[in-house]
Amino acid sequence: MAIKRKIWITGGLALVAVWALAAGGMWLARTSRMTAEKTVAYLEANPLTGKSEGDRARIIAGMADRVNRLGFEERQKFRYEGQLRAWFEQLTEEERARYIELTLPRGMQQMMEAFNEMPPTKRKQIVNRAMNDLARVREEIPEGRSAPALSDDNFKKIVDEGMKTFIRDASAETKLDLQPLIEQMQSIMQMTR
Repeated sequence: MAIKRKIWITGGLALVAVWALAAGGMWLARTSRMTAEKTVAYLEANPLTGKSEGDRARIIAGMADRVNRLGFEERQKFRYEGQLRAWFEQLTEEERARYIELTLPRGMQQMMEAFNEMPPTKRKQIVNRAMNDLARVREEIPEGRSAPALSDDNFKKIVDEGMKTFIRDASAETKLDLQPLIEQMQSIMQMTR
């Protein structure tokens, strides 16, 4: 009888421990998940003004890390908050280029190569679809917040020449503005595989 009781108590304690670990893991996952709000808070808590070159590099790397950890919807939400543009304008040209390099989607190179191999008609379909998807997102943006747009000249250049050429020649500001479009195109291309 005592052995059965010990087995039940040990089993019960083990079950409680498993549930406690699971609850702790869920809590940790929830609190460590990056959000647009946490990213904005990082920007506000880490101004660049008056910082040394090393501190600025650390802040930029921290910002890029936070942006890269955002899910697609949170990343879109963050872009339309407005603080990113003001922060980006405080960066030097070298810092802007570094930030863009750090935050372009990881599969960007493969996406650009696949996109460049497509005929212009297929490129046009993908860019149009991505722009339409982003237009729907823009409709949901609260008043006073900005959303990047693609000019007709840039649209034609992307369709005719491909992304690699366009990205190589584009300024850091243009690349920042085009990140939502590039990410949306990447998503569309992944869905059509």
